[in-house]
Amino acid sequence: MRNLAEIVAFVDACGLGFLSTKGTCGNPRVRPVQSILYHNDRIYFATASTKNFYKHIQNHPGIEYCACAQDGSFLRLRGEARIAQHLDAKEAMLVKYPIIKEIYADASNPDFAVFYLENISAQLEDSKGQRTQLKA
Repeated sequence: MRNLAEIVAFVDACGLGFLSTKGTCGNPRVRPVQSILYHNDRIYFATASTKNFYKHIQNHPGIEYCACAQDGSFLRLRGEARIAQHLDAKEAMLVKYPIIKEIYADASNPDFAVFYLENISAQLEDSKGQRTQLKA
């Protein structure tokens, strides 16, 4: 993996990953996430502004995401979550994920939130234990 688009392509091929945050109670929280998007040279995720997850990334922006492929390779992605009101990113998310469009209908829905990652580091480990690192 040499760039952010390749990271998202790997995750897309996996279908599902798990994102961890520090909860408001101070304990780690892990949740399944399928909404990853490469847009305008950033990696975005979607959530609802009404969820505890949204509060978690507001209070503790450090996240880690992990996706595993069927061949046993996996990706760890770390960064700092930055909540955004980028309508173009929201619209791209609605196009990529019809289920999100079913839930929120429109990019201007106040419950629909996106965030992108800053200070990204990523590591891919293949089934033989070989690691490839990316810092972006």
